[in-house]
Amino acid sequence: MGKSFGEKLRSERQERGLTQARLGDGTFRPREISLLETGRREPVAGAVRLLSERLASGSTTGPAGEEAALFLELSARQALDERNYAAAGSLAASAAEAALVQGRPRSWWAMTYLAADCLCTTHAYRDCIGKASLLAAHPLAAEDPRLRAQAEMLLATAYQGTGELGYAVAHARSAVQQVDGSSPRTPDYLEACAVLVTVLAEAGGLDEAWAYCRTLVLPLAEAEAGRHPKGKALWAVGNVAFRRGDTYTGLLHHRAAAALLQPGSDVELWARFNNATAAMRLGAGISDDETLACIEHAEAAMSVVGLYGPERLEAAHSRGLWLDLNGEHARAVWMLSNVYAHRDELPPQDSGELALHLGLALARTGRADAGSAYLADSEQSFRSAGAGDRAAHAAALADRLAAG
Repeated sequence: MGKSFGEKLRSERQERGLTQARLGDGTFRPREISLLETGRREPVAGAVRLLSERLASGSTTGPAGEEAALFLELSARQALDERNYAAAGSLAASAAEAALVQGRPRSWWAMTYLAADCLCTTHAYRDCIGKASLLAAHPLAAEDPRLRAQAEMLLATAYQGTGELGYAVAHARSAVQQVDGSSPRTPDYLEACAVLVTVLAEAGGLDEAWAYCRTLVLPLAEAEAGRHPKGKALWAVGNVAFRRGDTYTGLLHHRAAAALLQPGSDVELWARFNNATAAMRLGAGISDDETLACIEHAEAAMSVVGLYGPERLEAAHSRGLWLDLNGEHARAVWMLSNVYAHRDELPPQDSGELALHLGLALARTGRADAGSAYLADSEQSFRSAGAGDRAAHAAALADRLAAG
């Protein structure tokens, strides 16, 4: 259950000066409208169409076709709340076309952004880049730095997904620059800084990423009141610390993030956080019960929200690495090999980590030659993504393996 539908319903109602009773008009009681607006109740079949009609009829200045456009946008937001990203993206694209016909550029921008965000969530990164580039170049983005920053962050995340880390860093820097002078500091600034340190660390710019963490992300997170923005920022800081080899600080910030990112408020975010935390802990050689709990939490939550594809592969990767670190090398090779068969679904940098761990697991079973081949594959994957430090690490491991 989400709040996108409810927030839009409330804003449209208030914009038209309608009370909850007037919008309900005998079909829905005011309390029922309130529950819909706060995201505590899902609309029943036919409710979205009926509410769209009443909102349109409550406007004396609305353009022709407003009811259909409202229906598309509310439907898109409801699909988003239900985590039906394919439907949400398709409906949002249709709503954007309707807004364009009606001459409502801000509605076009909002719906195009939603469609692009859904594409990114479903790993259709190239399509996302196409739409996000339109958003970044739109006159509205030139007028409103906050909108430009949102488009740039989306581009950074999509390029991170394709493994083009140089582009990801460039767009993340642009996002930070757009909102750098905002006063007071907005949540967008914290989010942009968190995106920047994430892609910088993945691209090997660990010292710069950590400097941003200390001087910007952590002070901004301390002042942030929202649980999710603060939790996601601390998650990003923990990731950078782990990549720097500072396990203690990584654990400290990930545990602080875990206290803020709870399944009751957003089970999908909780699934992704536990998935990522397990991977970072295992990468640091921590294979304790707490790490296993992260893996199990991620698997259970992904089953609830229906996350598959790369997310499932990442969880299976963590399972295999956990087995290897706990001495079950043969089982680890079997599980990691199954994931490796689907490596094309992963970004190059994630494929590189997988090949590295599979190579080491094979070496531990006595198959050093096979392990060396996977380490060479790992180095190539990291280099293609622009992660030079990880490529050098894979090459050094291959040399050590060759030397016995």
